[in-house]
Amino acid sequence: MKEEREEIENFRKSMGTLPSQAPVKNYEYKNCLETIYTKLTDCPGNPYKTLVRMATATWGDGKIEAGHGSTQKWEKLTPKNRYIIALSVLTGNTLPTAMESVNFTFEFNGVPRHTFDQFVRMRIGSGHASIGSRDNNKLDCPFVLYPTLHRAVTKDNFLKEQFEEWVEVTKDLYETILGTNEGSWQAARAVLPMSYSHSWVSYVNLLCLKGQSARRLMACEEAPMVLLFWKMRQEVEDRFPLIANYLRPVCDHAKKCIYHEGPEGLTKYFSALFAGCGRWPTKETYSEFNNSCSDYAEISKYVNVVGANEWLHFTPDSFDMLSDLDKKLFEEG
Repeated sequence: MKEEREEIENFRKSMGTLPSQAPVKNYEYKNCLETIYTKLTDCPGNPYKTLVRMATATWGDGKIEAGHGSTQKWEKLTPKNRYIIALSVLTGNTLPTAMESVNFTFEFNGVPRHTFDQFVRMRIGSGHASIGSRDNNKLDCPFVLYPTLHRAVTKDNFLKEQFEEWVEVTKDLYETILGTNEGSWQAARAVLPMSYSHSWVSYVNLLCLKGQSARRLMACEEAPMVLLFWKMRQEVEDRFPLIANYLRPVCDHAKKCIYHEGPEGLTKYFSALFAGCGRWPTKETYSEFNNSCSDYAEISKYVNVVGANEWLHFTPDSFDMLSDLDKKLFEEG
């Protein structure tokens, strides 16, 4: 029994869920753009092989030997032809199944809980495993704020005094609840704000990532979400630049401000809280606030933001434009 208890306590200590392992309370609050951590932890060694095999599987002869039917298409193709097929997939000229077959796993930390709530609205093609507030003590969890709010708090002495008083009252109340007879992490989380720092792990297939990036890379989204997706894109680009070139804001595809001038012309009735970001001209006549939701100049302090006219244009004859990273993958046997 003693060995079993020690084994369980070792496990729970490693997980950070041992009840007797009380974290040290803090009253920290930070700019969330400075705390967001994003890492691509797992992905195919060569996603282009999967894209090509899937996209070409519908053609072939009826022979049953290896190398016939749907099999060994990659092995038969030249590197340039492999590239042409992958490019066709990435530009939407094949069935989407090929992109659905390539999965990426990311881990995140230092992100506001409200950003996570928006992030996991994606369902098809993704899955999420999140740290709990019911299963973990949040006394050591800082609050991570929108950059605009963080600036306001640090610049305005009166606001700063009020804000820091609220932080202390909130954390102290959380601790007090934990000390009552009915106190538990589950009960105490009722007083936690949406800005507390959150972490999770997600998998997402390429089709889902491409679709989500089209929206989440736009500055009409909240700053932590925009930064998070540009960081995800950067993680992909560090390994597969060609794929990352097609993870771009939908406004850059349309070459106009989608937020205010969407195809239905109805945006102003539902979501025009903010002004356009200026990336593309707009004739907007209505917005609740006279500034963009996020600022690309601020986001670019933490990650590379590709300019609206900086995307590479690949054609079937652009094999020599590929990075050495991608060329090596297309040349694999």
